[in-house]
Amino acid sequence: MARESHQRDQEIAPESIQQEIGQIARGAGLGLGGNIYLYFINFLFGVLVARKIGAESFGLYTLGVTAVTLLARLSVVGLDRGSLRYVSIKRREREGAAVWQVIWISLGIGLLVSLFTAAILIFFPGFFLNSFGWRDKTALLRLFPIFALALPAMTMTAIGIAGTQAFRTLRYRALIPNFILPTTKLLVTLALIFILGVSALPPALGFASSQILGGILAVYFLWRLARKMPRETKWEPGLMSELLKYSLPLLLSSVLVYLNGRTEIMVLGIFNQANSSGIYNAALRLAGLSMIVLTAFNAIFAPVIADLHHRGEIEQLAALFKLVTRWVIIVAMPIFLVQMLYPHQLIGLFGKDFASGALALRILSLGTLVKFSTGAVGIMLLMSGHSGLVMFNSLLTLGVALTLDFILIQAFGVTGAAVAGMLSLVLVNLVNLGEVWHLLRIHPYNRYTLRPFIAAAPALAGGWLWSLWLPVSGLAALTASSVLVTAIYAGALMLMGWNEDDRMMMAALGKRFRRLLPG
Repeated sequence: MARESHQRDQEIAPESIQQEIGQIARGAGLGLGGNIYLYFINFLFGVLVARKIGAESFGLYTLGVTAVTLLARLSVVGLDRGSLRYVSIKRREREGAAVWQVIWISLGIGLLVSLFTAAILIFFPGFFLNSFGWRDKTALLRLFPIFALALPAMTMTAIGIAGTQAFRTLRYRALIPNFILPTTKLLVTLALIFILGVSALPPALGFASSQILGGILAVYFLWRLARKMPRETKWEPGLMSELLKYSLPLLLSSVLVYLNGRTEIMVLGIFNQANSSGIYNAALRLAGLSMIVLTAFNAIFAPVIADLHHRGEIEQLAALFKLVTRWVIIVAMPIFLVQMLYPHQLIGLFGKDFASGALALRILSLGTLVKFSTGAVGIMLLMSGHSGLVMFNSLLTLGVALTLDFILIQAFGVTGAAVAGMLSLVLVNLVNLGEVWHLLRIHPYNRYTLRPFIAAAPALAGGWLWSLWLPVSGLAALTASSVLVTAIYAGALMLMGWNEDDRMMMAALGKRFRRLLPG
């Protein structure tokens, strides 16, 4: 028995998973490139807009985006994940009519629910203001109708992009949410600040216009992919009920997952001035930088999980789970190290109004370390059909998060919010990790997983000693220090060597990034 367990912990022979590794690496490389651009533009948006309009107006914008995104999650009713799973399966089985059936059901229901929700937000904005406990934030009353215009488009984008991922491509995810939306939002917002003046109105209009454009493009590109499927087969009578049975539990789960990262902003809006929400949002944006790595790998790994689990190829799935998790940690670790070493310099990029968020950044970064170190555990549960369990986990975590929020935020403000956010993130990922092992008997770790953590030690020490010798002040010094930390970390990894699967992953990632470079 021990021998069998040891064999399961080994990497599968490279030739048996080479095709999957290449596909994951190519998709993750494209997704990572898109996510880096997305984060850069969003970071630039945050810095430029926050500096222009100030922490108070930026806080109002943050509260508005939080509210409309929450309503969009409700309007999707879990059909983004449902379409990803079922289109992946039906596409593999070449059932073209069933693919179209899933797409039309998902888009139709999502559009009807989002239009109804948007109408309520337009005609009864005071209801939502009172529901969120933001009674003193009356400036949001004129912003809510603007955000409502974006709601149906956000729903179409979520379902449309998830549908394109089911065709095992991240091209449209990189193009629309990662490039077109943030670029449009930034350009329109800056133009409107020049025309309308300094307030929360220009970024709200920029957000809405970018979402409308993204929704149209997402549906169009999904149609382009789906039209290539054969339509000889008939619609399946029970597929709609099966899709809804899987998706509806994710309605609550999707909302809960979003709230688990945003309850702190909402509770800060209840107990503190709007600038506290703006400061926390800036720290949260910076702490989430390492998540672009996990998101990039998860986006292409999700349909692979659904396909392999459906075919019962658990041994191959387990090997890929370990490899993908290790590479998420390898790529994300230097980001975490810079966040821990230089939080004051990072948060200072947003302006002097945000300086008090440095400790919050460091605390939130500890939570993201746990999240990317547990890999795709949440996606593993979803794509293996355990949507009800994911909903329960999210509900449990939300209860814990809200309890911590109301206790810690009243006493410690932004820092208390960061502690509550970090503990909630740790809880949900450890619970997911245990459940994946219990249900599937697989986990994301082997002896090679320790290598990035070992390499992090000299990089952390080197970055700390460097800051003692030469104080890190200004963007140039911050950039140089970050490069030094990353170089020490990469050198330590190289000294420990790579196994065959790692070399395959590096070769595929390198090939993808070379294609992304001009010339």
